[in-house]
Amino acid sequence: MNYYEEDVAIQAPDTEKRIHDDCLSCGQFINHPLCHCCVARGFRQWLKNFPKQEKEVQKKLAVYIKGNKNLKIKARKCVSCGEYKTKVCPYCFTEYLYKILKEAGFGVRALSEFLFIFNFDFSREGYSVDLEAYGGY
Repeated sequence: MNYYEEDVAIQAPDTEKRIHDDCLSCGQFINHPLCHCCVARGFRQWLKNFPKQEKEVQKKLAVYIKGNKNLKIKARKCVSCGEYKTKVCPYCFTEYLYKILKEAGFGVRALSEFLFIFNFDFSREGYSVDLEAYGGY
């Protein structure tokens, strides 16, 4: 019996059922499966210390969260909340948060505090360089 027919399209794998182990931002394997929602929960708590800039940063964060929520792929299971929504590695997400803090005009003291608390740059090749420049570590 011939299972292959000519001129028939081959179906792509169902991406909604396949668990994606790679970060959608950097493409690397997600070694630390902590979802952006769990990191954002702690970030929002920390952000309350800065009421002047909080609203601006919250708006940008909400856009990111909403955009990530609309992606119809099955992600890795988060080690904190247990839901399958780890699509971006914690490093890429905290790098995004760091950039919006800089854009919002946060000072060196606040940025170094953020990098100290939310540091997922374990290879020390990314934003950890800034933390060291600010006097951290």
